[in-house]
Amino acid sequence: MASNALVGIVANPASALDIRRLVADGSAVTTNHKINVLRRVLAGLAGVGVERVLSMTDLGDSSGGIESLSRGPAGARWPKLDFVEHPITQSAVDTTAAVKAMAESEVDAIVVLGGDGTNKVVAAECGDIPLASISTGTNNAFPSSIEPTVVGMATALVATGRVSREDATHRCKAMTVSTGDHCTRGLVDVAIIDDDKPGSGAVWDAANIVELFLCFAETQAIGLSSIGAHVQPVGRNDPFGLHIRIGSPRVVRVRVPLAPGLLSDVDIAEVNQLDAGVAVKSIATSGVVAVDGERSFRIAADDPATVTLSRDGPFAIDVAKTMDIASRSGVLKDLPTINPT
Repeated sequence: MASNALVGIVANPASALDIRRLVADGSAVTTNHKINVLRRVLAGLAGVGVERVLSMTDLGDSSGGIESLSRGPAGARWPKLDFVEHPITQSAVDTTAAVKAMAESEVDAIVVLGGDGTNKVVAAECGDIPLASISTGTNNAFPSSIEPTVVGMATALVATGRVSREDATHRCKAMTVSTGDHCTRGLVDVAIIDDDKPGSGAVWDAANIVELFLCFAETQAIGLSSIGAHVQPVGRNDPFGLHIRIGSPRVVRVRVPLAPGLLSDVDIAEVNQLDAGVAVKSIATSGVVAVDGERSFRIAADDPATVTLSRDGPFAIDVAKTMDIASRSGVLKDLPTINPT
């Protein structure tokens, strides 16, 4: 079962700070919860042959707690645990630095704890390294809510080559949005907000949204993508996305879950298919651009935001498909006995 596979782990405590945990019923993700998730991931990785893990570092107790546990009885069965050395800012910059270091270390896969915002930051730096994303954020359209032990196992199957990347992963869609000197990419949604007032980064109120661009829109999701999902669902593997104009004249009104426990009625004026490779200009000439649920920058004067959908996003590990392939091929049969003590 031993292998030379190296897996990266991203768990940034700064990603747990979100106003939607105050204005809605988003549950607080404590340090103890993240450590518990990491313990299960590490057990799953070790159980399928990963011997080395490279984790990001933080000033909180997430990395320190897991490092301390690695020296105990449970840690004896975990992969060897190393930590990325980088300046700690207690912000998303730490995630960027950690993923860059993981890419330089040529990790075979990365496990990400967080929501849409965290995965957006990771995707900007990971290149072709496959991602396995565990939902611990507030906006969780991109990551999945799957038992971390199983996520660890599936990641290990891909990292060790026991299930091929071609079979286990799919290439995600992404959107590039630009205006003036600003240009960034999102994995789920781009919203144009007709409101230049200062406020929190998170978008949790649809009242001032005038346009919405979506990579996909799944009916079980919360957040801005749920607006599209309850008008015209779009799958992750569909070759197109959605472009929605919100407001008047209203064609239909939909009730959607914009945040945990927070439902809102949204007036839809127009819905169009967003084709890959076609640059679409926003109708708004001012306001703010929000990417993956977070306000990012103001629209530049005389330069409306331009959004382009593409099929060159990160490679995502399909956990269910990977485990199904492993089961059917017998990869997990007759393995060396694990000592339960």
